[in-house]
Amino acid sequence: MSSRPAGRAGISRGLVVGIVGALLIAVAALAVFAGGRTTPVPGSTDRTGSSSPTATPAAASGPLASDPSTPDPADSPGPTGPGPSPTPDPAASPSPPPTPVDVAMPIVPVVGFWEQGGGLSRGELIAALEGRSDRFADVWLPADDRDAIAQALGIRIADTVQSAEPTEILMSLGDGGLGLLRASQLTPRVRALPLEGKELIGTERVRGIDAWPLTIPVTVSPDEAWDQASAITLVGGGDMLMDRGIYERVYNRNKGIDYPFDGGTVRITGRYCCGPFPPFTPQEVPSYVKTGNKGIVRRMLQDADLAFGNLENPVPDNWVFRVVGTPFSGKPELLQMFVNAGIDWVSLANNHMLDFGTSGIRDTYRHLRRFGIGFSGAGIDLEQARTWSVQQVGDSTVAILPCVTVAPGSWATDHSAGALPCRDRQLIPNIEQAASEADIVIVFPSWGPEYTPNPAPSQRRFAQRWIAAGADVIVGFGHHQVAAMEEIDGRLVFYSIGNFVFDQNWSEATMEGVLPELTFHRGELVQVEMNPFLTIDQSQPNLLEPESGQAVLRVIRNASKGMLDY
Repeated sequence: MSSRPAGRAGISRGLVVGIVGALLIAVAALAVFAGGRTTPVPGSTDRTGSSSPTATPAAASGPLASDPSTPDPADSPGPTGPGPSPTPDPAASPSPPPTPVDVAMPIVPVVGFWEQGGGLSRGELIAALEGRSDRFADVWLPADDRDAIAQALGIRIADTVQSAEPTEILMSLGDGGLGLLRASQLTPRVRALPLEGKELIGTERVRGIDAWPLTIPVTVSPDEAWDQASAITLVGGGDMLMDRGIYERVYNRNKGIDYPFDGGTVRITGRYCCGPFPPFTPQEVPSYVKTGNKGIVRRMLQDADLAFGNLENPVPDNWVFRVVGTPFSGKPELLQMFVNAGIDWVSLANNHMLDFGTSGIRDTYRHLRRFGIGFSGAGIDLEQARTWSVQQVGDSTVAILPCVTVAPGSWATDHSAGALPCRDRQLIPNIEQAASEADIVIVFPSWGPEYTPNPAPSQRRFAQRWIAAGADVIVGFGHHQVAAMEEIDGRLVFYSIGNFVFDQNWSEATMEGVLPELTFHRGELVQVEMNPFLTIDQSQPNLLEPESGQAVLRVIRNASKGMLDY
């Protein structure tokens, strides 16, 4: 019996084992590749064959959606978003903490959220810190910054001024109190005051920290430093109409296309009975006097990094002016008033957008594009109505997602035109996808019961789900008056900010609203300025003087009990 050399036989067995092993590894790799992803990537087809829409990028003042007469593939699912995150390696070394930096930190005087008083001069601030103020009953300072603040102002701080942790100041500061906080410690729970006529927050904020009157040297991690260039302010308005009283003033009474946004400031002097067009029962309306500042509303909108509102009417080629009632429509040339006022973007998701049918929506798209006003919220079918935009605003990206809960007959369907309904199966995937693509996600719903400050239980349920899906703030309208606010998981919900440029002058509630300035810093909401206003002459919002504005804020505050703990 012949035998093979031992070495030759060993090589032959090794080749066989190696080939088999390689085949097994290849098969295993193919199996992992095919079955490793267990959840659909946003924007991809899921098991039911439907797909999640993706954002349509647009500039803040540009058009958002495709021509409704021919759905554009760009309105269909596009980029897929982020894939699965890699599994962390347990053996990998943790990243070292960021190196602390020495910075100048703005120190900001703050009061309770509902306070409407004016700013402080340096002398008034010093008087408060020395215990000589008649305006503030309590004064609070961060314990770690007390000495640095005293040194920066060149004073000795009175023993009656309380020292506390910033979180305690935020939770304790109420009516009649004054606190000082680092800019990086600001939250919407408090209202930042101007100092020496300068503002750190809002549409009139200083452009650099060096222009702020009070800073202290601190050593902090880079993410705790305040970067003024990373602050952006958005301003949101409620219902805006181009028909009825607004058209009547602009054209029939020759007050001009800029008249609706020429508003200044007013003071309420009394109330009388009754409004000129009471649809239910006669109601009191306010008397007022103008106090100057013509054009302040326009300047606020123009100075905002992004100004948005709800366009409550279509803009069809066959528009018809109405003195009262519905359907609504707008003369296309009247869109110029929004351009001149600085309105960058409008929602089409409301119960009147279908008043002139599918052609009215087509025409509205075309005219808004012509005037360079961004929009979303309605379309010739549901797929198009679901599109939205991610807009570059300063250093941040912002997504605004509109929808409507009322008048189901005006909702878009798979085969008919209309507005986007606030149904979970449409809106929740939109919010989740927007949250993956934008730094800031705003849901902008037309919803709720009319003529009441109290949200319906369904609104609160919607709000809970939208916040959980990734909304940073919900700015609602549709009550035709102001309504409650709520804080959910640290995020704010405005159930209704009221009418804006609208002609319902038959009650005080329908004439008043708020124009919130929302200031974000690195994607986080840090301040809200409410800006109560009164719409006069059925067309023109005017900011209310602080004492008069308190009446509007009281309505919101009372309705918010149990939902907002400040």
